[in-house]
Amino acid sequence: MLGKGILAAESVEPRMSLNLTALMDILSNLLFFLLASYTTQELEVKTKTRVDLPSSTSELSPAKDLVVTVSTGEIQVAGTTVLHVKDSQVQGSPVEGEKIVALFQRLHELRKGNTPPGTILLMADRSIDTELITKVLKTAGMAGFPNARFGVLAR
Repeated sequence: MLGKGILAAESVEPRMSLNLTALMDILSNLLFFLLASYTTQELEVKTKTRVDLPSSTSELSPAKDLVVTVSTGEIQVAGTTVLHVKDSQVQGSPVEGEKIVALFQRLHELRKGNTPPGTILLMADRSIDTELITKVLKTAGMAGFPNARFGVLAR
């Protein structure tokens, strides 16, 4: 009889309970510190021309990149006018397929040869035709700037 009682006691699995209170405290503390450390950043970019930017609710922090501005009258790179635009068409520069030659040359000069591929901050007026914006983006990619960010106004 004694042997059976010992075997029965050993076969019973101990019950464990999980205390969620301590885990919830840790989660609350992490959430509090994440919210307390979260800040918004603004990047001031000055342009010579009036550009009506679209608005966005994006929460990504801006970075200091090469600024390419496409307005209703011109395309600027780093504040310098590269070429003029009329009715969303490039004026005064040949266009080879999707490449705007004058813009390509200016961006290629600024890339300085052996630097890693860069990023541009494209500030395009909301009224510009998407075909012109596509050509600007493809030209920037060909010149060594394959990554682009779009400048928008925060809502």
